[in-house]
Amino acid sequence: MDGLKEQIEQARDRVAHFRLRAERPCARLEDEYALEKARTRLLTLELKCLRSQVKPNEHPGTKGQGRTSQQGRSSTGNPAVSRIMRTKHEHLRLSAREQAEASFAALKKKTKTSEEC
Repeated sequence: MDGLKEQIEQARDRVAHFRLRAERPCARLEDEYALEKARTRLLTLELKCLRSQVKPNEHPGTKGQGRTSQQGRSSTGNPAVSRIMRTKHEHLRLSAREQAEASFAALKKKTKTSEEC
């Protein structure tokens, strides 16, 4: 767990560094791409940390029966992600970053409500 916290701190430092580079007037497209990549890595690490706090006893291989038991839900199991409708009633696949942000927000909301109780 401490290794994960250290990785999160390093990722935050990298995001801050790349944000400064991307905000310069002479910034290139590569700088913006590096910032997005660093932000995605930070979100992934924070999500991993939150998941380990929320479900410490559950093993990753013990999920539900599959798609039939989760009618109307996305593959991540997050009902908020499956409600996102875009054009002409088509469910378009979310990018990895959008999925991570949605899962992160849902877990953050879940941990805040559990701390208040």
